[in-house]
Amino acid sequence: EYYEMNGRWPSQSMGSLGEWVHKQRGLYARNDKNYMKNKAPKLDEVGFEWTPRGNTKMSWDEGFEMLMEYGRINEDFDVPCPVSTTTSLEANNEENGKSVDRKSDAFRLYKWVESLHVMYRSYKLGRQSGSLSDERVVLLIKHGFVFRND
Repeated sequence: EYYEMNGRWPSQSMGSLGEWVHKQRGLYARNDKNYMKNKAPKLDEVGFEWTPRGNTKMSWDEGFEMLMEYGRINEDFDVPCPVSTTTSLEANNEENGKSVDRKSDAFRLYKWVESLHVMYRSYKLGRQSGSLSDERVVLLIKHGFVFRND
């Protein structure tokens, strides 16, 4: 009901409902077996956003397409964090002490690639790893993407 009225899910700072949303995302991130079996599918059905707004959410297809284009242009897949020269309030978020435009495609791609590395760590441990399936790991490696070993 909140989502239908406001067009977004409540943030953690929005009282008990926001705390509930935060808890759901935490259980999902921890891959709680009972939660993943019983509750997560119900939230998926209503379009629950597992990534809070402001954190870059990108579909697999969009991210893969942008990554392949980056690779064609740069001949590698080492996407750096883009530094912005703009001084608008919207872009004045700090990443490693530098100003970045969090809405830019370059930043969105950077965060998507970072998430691939995080998901791959879970994948190697045999845990559910978001949108990173066996087929997608093989596809990325086939195209020359190298996962970090950290």
